[in-house]
Amino acid sequence: MKKEYLKNEKLETIYKEWPGNPIVDNTFQYVNKANSFKPNWWKVLRFGITPNPFRAKKKEAFKNWSLPVHPLDQLPNLHEDAIIWLGHATFLIQLNGIRIITDPIFYKLPAMKRYTEDPIALEKLLSIDFVLLSHDHRDHCDKKSLQKLFQFNRPAVLTSLKMTDIIGSWLPDDPEIQEAGWYQRYNLFSDKIRITFLPSRHWCRRGATDFNRRLWGSFMIETPEKVIYFGSDSGYGDHFKQIGRVFPKIDVAILGIGSYRPAYMMKESHANPKEAKRAFQDLGAKKMVPMHYGTYDLSNEPMNEPYVWIQELFKREKEKLALLHPGEVMRLM
Repeated sequence: MKKEYLKNEKLETIYKEWPGNPIVDNTFQYVNKANSFKPNWWKVLRFGITPNPFRAKKKEAFKNWSLPVHPLDQLPNLHEDAIIWLGHATFLIQLNGIRIITDPIFYKLPAMKRYTEDPIALEKLLSIDFVLLSHDHRDHCDKKSLQKLFQFNRPAVLTSLKMTDIIGSWLPDDPEIQEAGWYQRYNLFSDKIRITFLPSRHWCRRGATDFNRRLWGSFMIETPEKVIYFGSDSGYGDHFKQIGRVFPKIDVAILGIGSYRPAYMMKESHANPKEAKRAFQDLGAKKMVPMHYGTYDLSNEPMNEPYVWIQELFKREKEKLALLHPGEVMRLM
């Protein structure tokens, strides 16, 4: 098997020692083999036949808890720098007069309920400049949601290597799609903003035979005044320290804290709150915004457990945690 290194030759690679993403037989590899995710049908079988020890707590949470939603009549003025959580991994980010949406998903998943309403009518999501699409999983890359956004906007899509194979036929009017490998900066031709694609510890698959045929990752969003990291899906790994070294002045780190039980299934691809806080510390960011919980029921933990746990972890440093509710506006000063 021949290993090759793939990147977009039209984009700048900001980490000069980075040769590109390793790929073997058209399958992307995680760089650190000890942290690689590999499909394991024994784990899937174990997951399927083992009773969930949190079943009673899950039922109680479904009955008595839901993530509060703050209805939004309209978006903040474009001149305000702000972050708004729209649910799951979907954020509206305004910086320097530019609007960005991350991993847009507004509807239920196949055979899976959505537990939070959209905080704003989708036809009010206007003047979107960029869509950041981190990987191909259906709770991050949704055809219906992308098509809905494109009814009212013509954003450029910034995504990972090989993703055009999935989304290219979904979108109208020959949209701009830029694919990047890790540590590559997109060509935005603007001094107002820079966006770089970065590693995460995850994987890709949409069908039965396309495991890791497309790349996955995270994003750094920079303006002259602010730096925001969007972590997308990731298990804990040494890439967080490396990203923190390359970007030493991160203001806000948006990190997933849900979908982590059972650990033998989830640890390689999602972080629990304790691991997410460690990632936040590795990044050296000033403030953490949690995500990826409370919207879909994707794993064994009760829906409210990440929400409670992350607050306990930051009990003595509350100023570092921005625990947003969907629709709540976090203004950046």
